[in-house]
Amino acid sequence: MLEQSTFNDYEIKKIVNENYGIEIKTIKRINQGTANIFKVENDNNEYVLKEFQSKYKKEDIIKEISAIQYLQKNTDIPLPTYIRMKNGNYCFEHLGKIVILQNFIRGTTINKNEGNYEQTIDSAKYLGKIVNGFEKYEIKDSINVMDWFSEEEMKIANEKFDKILNKIENNEIENKIKKDILFKKKLLEKLQNKIDISKLKNITHTISHGDYSCLQFIYNSKNEINAIIDFVKVKKLPIVWEIARSYTYIDKKASNGKIDVENLIEYVKEYMKYAKLNKYDLELLPYIYLMQLARSPFGYEQHYKNVENKDELIKFAFYRTNICRSLDEKANEISNRLIELEND
Repeated sequence: MLEQSTFNDYEIKKIVNENYGIEIKTIKRINQGTANIFKVENDNNEYVLKEFQSKYKKEDIIKEISAIQYLQKNTDIPLPTYIRMKNGNYCFEHLGKIVILQNFIRGTTINKNEGNYEQTIDSAKYLGKIVNGFEKYEIKDSINVMDWFSEEEMKIANEKFDKILNKIENNEIENKIKKDILFKKKLLEKLQNKIDISKLKNITHTISHGDYSCLQFIYNSKNEINAIIDFVKVKKLPIVWEIARSYTYIDKKASNGKIDVENLIEYVKEYMKYAKLNKYDLELLPYIYLMQLARSPFGYEQHYKNVENKDELIKFAFYRTNICRSLDEKANEISNRLIELEND
């Protein structure tokens, strides 16, 4: 959810001049993402001033900047360039929020499931390059897939779902919520019984973007990726989750949560040209993504809270449960097809 900015135009000009020695002439608000973003210009250059949400701390942004600068030194991945402040730093705090200045990247963005086949495959290529580029990078933040399948996590998820079910009223949207929640509860039980937990110990955990999707791409006029942005969630994670998630976000054939098996297979094949997956990754990819989605009450919980964008959040919840339904139907086929890639 977008927070109110702590800046007015006068303060932007003053602070950019004080911190960077840049005299700003024009300022334009960019309505994109969850940060407050301003396009600012002087006589010679265009920049982006980005004011992060208050939940992000200085160490979070320093982590993002360090990760991007590491990739810039070691890969050909198109990435944003940060402007160094006069004191040598790359970010500062303003009224409790962290702020950075970047070179402006000219281009366009796309929404979920607007990518054609070429853009879809391009997404897989750059994800593979990112993971390969981070191979020797060190970072403390991590997610362990074993936690997703733990008894404690199952208990927490079911308790949250039960609380939602207890709030259901008899109307069209809440009847749909009830149907989705009951489906998710059954899916969790099914996944618990199906997955051999011992295999999860062999899942590849590697450093990756953390929020990789087409929503983080800026395209040039040829529909080629001109920059990949927003590495603030970079961490070590089960990479098949990020592969599956990023595929479902970009492919126009996966609209409304549907999975196109052929395109998903091609997506994984393209990724594997740049970074490795083992037989356990290939076998369990659909089930790991399913478990992550099946456990989440996000969007449904917000429907019963006083939040500004609750209508968009419930649509997002429905979308992700549609992914669950499609993956549940096609998981065995996807798994078997992916296992075959190991021998290709």
